[in-house]
Amino acid sequence: MKGLKQNRAHQKGAALLTVLVALMIMTILLFEFQYAAMVERKLAYNDLNQTQAYYLAKSGARVGLLRIALYGKLKANNQLASMVPDPNMLKPLLDQIWQMPIPAFPPPAGATGGMKADRDAAQKVLEQTKITEGQYSVSIKAESSKINLNTLIMPQSALGNRPNFLETPTRPDLYTAHMLINLMEGFIKNSERPDEEYPDLRPEEVVMDIMDWVNVGDTRLMGGSKDQYYEQQNPPYKCKRAPFFTIEELRMVKGIDGYLFDKLRPHITVYANEGKININAASSTLLRTLYRDFTDDDIKKINEKKQELGNWPSETAFVDYISNTLGRAAFKTIYNDPNNYPFTVDTQSFKIEAMGEIAKSASSVQRTIKVQVAITRPKGGTPANVSQAECKPPDRFWLPTIGRCYNAPTSDTECTSAGGTVMMNNGANSCKFNSDQGTAPIFVPLPSTTAGTNPGTTTPGTTPGSGSGTGTKGKSTAKPGALKILNWSET
Repeated sequence: MKGLKQNRAHQKGAALLTVLVALMIMTILLFEFQYAAMVERKLAYNDLNQTQAYYLAKSGARVGLLRIALYGKLKANNQLASMVPDPNMLKPLLDQIWQMPIPAFPPPAGATGGMKADRDAAQKVLEQTKITEGQYSVSIKAESSKINLNTLIMPQSALGNRPNFLETPTRPDLYTAHMLINLMEGFIKNSERPDEEYPDLRPEEVVMDIMDWVNVGDTRLMGGSKDQYYEQQNPPYKCKRAPFFTIEELRMVKGIDGYLFDKLRPHITVYANEGKININAASSTLLRTLYRDFTDDDIKKINEKKQELGNWPSETAFVDYISNTLGRAAFKTIYNDPNNYPFTVDTQSFKIEAMGEIAKSASSVQRTIKVQVAITRPKGGTPANVSQAECKPPDRFWLPTIGRCYNAPTSDTECTSAGGTVMMNNGANSCKFNSDQGTAPIFVPLPSTTAGTNPGTTTPGTTPGSGSGTGTKGKSTAKPGALKILNWSET
């Protein structure tokens, strides 16, 4: 009986132990399930926050595009210039459309301020946005204020000919090459440790290697095979022989190490629709690349004069100030052709950077969208920043009502976009512009390839100023002021 009682006691102890182990396993499983549910919930909320931040950033990008589109359309409206006494007064006002910074939206709670009616109206607008949390911010910068590497593409007739950088440049690719050389020489000159930071840097050779990268052909400008260096890399690759798609691609070019790339990056672009540098938006470093003999005092005076004027009204005014007022006569020797200046006073290409943010108590979720965009403009019917003496037909004409020179329109659409009327004159298809009161109108001949027009009408299928056609069979022209997306990246 004693043994039987002990056996039963052992059985009860084993049963209790089994129950405790089962409870422990169930508790562990419960905690595991709870932890997994918490992780899944966290991931779901994170995905939701990421999505909300993305669409906030996208809203900011769209607002930036809207501002640039408005700027482009107003800039393409040549009739605006006739509404102000001086056409040069109009440009600074239009520039504010994209230049003026806008605070993050929606504003923080209680930041509406003003009278109660204003606060109520602002609150109603905020409620209509359906944005319950988070905000977006957007900035717009002039991409035209940088050196465009893709302008290093040489004309067909010059391919294979090694450029002489001691001569005065005469082509866009050579102007760009000289600016890059001056930029890198400035790095060396301003470095406190040039032997450590740029031990093997030879600016002329680096520029020629970049030119080899974007130009067709198998022979280097310095001789030898283009692919020889690149095929020895790990992994091996070929010289591209085509324009740059991204800035980071420059890192693949012979002679561009990580340090030099970081120094060049703030001053170069591959997204500018035009190769000319906007001197009204360019930094002092970029201004120095136009002329290697600029002193610190020269750059200071140039910037002060620009602030005094508001902006440089024309390229010729910029050249005349440097040549005559600053006494840098050699500057006008280099830039002696107004039709071939590598700089401009207009901004045609922009970089929009929009960020959406969902702020939490301990952290925030951010998404960023970067958009490179350009304003398209027709080849003719656009303002030409030259004096009346330089405004000579047949490529240009002077419009007395505005007091400005214009490039001659090359199609019906360019004519109507510039404020003219397409009609016949002495049996030839022409663009009519009204002159001063009491004087005869101005007739600018349109190219003979423009067909299908009747006196006083535009090309069938097009609307004056709509940009839906060119008046030339089989061709089309971008609508003045339209946007062209050059690059869209999301992070």
